[in-house]
This record gives sequence, C-alpha cells and structure tokens, in this order.
Amino acid sequence: MSNDRSIGILGFLAGAAIGATLGILFAPRSGKETRERIANRASSAKDDLDDLIEKGRSEWSKAKGKAADMASMTKEEVDDFVRFLFAEGRDLKDRLSKDVKDSAEEVGNKAKRAADHVRHSTN
Repeated sequence: MSNDRSIGILGFLAGAAIGATLGILFAPRSGKETRERIANRASSAKDDLDDLIEKGRSEWSKAKGKAADMASMTKEEVDDFVRFLFAEGRDLKDRLSKDVKDSAEEVGNKAKRAADHVRHSTN
C-alpha cells in the first residue's frame, strides 16, 4: 500500500473514531452506558484496524511476490507475456463487440414486438 493511501486510511479511521466518540459523549445516555459504548466502539475500531493492517501486509506480500516473479523473467518470457496480454485484450474486445451487437439486436427485436403488440391491441 502506498504511503499516501496508508495515511488517508488512518486519517479516515481516526476521524471516524473521533466522530463516534463525540456522538456517544453527547448522546442522552447515563455515564455507565456511555462508557460501555465507548469501550465497545474502541474494541471494534481496534479490530477493524487489525484487519486493515493484516490486509495491507497481505497485499504487500503479493506485490513483492509479483515483483520478484517479474524480475526473474527473461526478455523472451516478458515478450511472450506481453504478446499474450495483447492477444487476450483483442479476444476480450471481440467478445464484448459481439455481446453488444447481440444485445442491440435483441433490444431491437423486443422493441419491434412491443410496437406490433401495441398496434394490434389498438385495432
């Protein structure tokens, strides 16, 4: 995770925690209830932060692994990989084009049937 993104996420979590705490403090509840809610919210925020840290570690590990894999590839392997990506991109474009064309034909046919139905029902 990038440093700016980490700071943004931590800032968001801190702001959410402060907002929740202020909301709880100014809510019309007894002192005991308020303290219990603050403790529950703090525990929940800690759990969320722990989950976020673990996810960040996992993503970092994946990124390091991908970088190591790419660094160990030969020029020929990189060329083959790039050709594969372009071929997949062309294939995806062709499939999307066909899907759009098929969908347009289907919509046109449905519109024609609906117009015919309206015409017949008004006669």
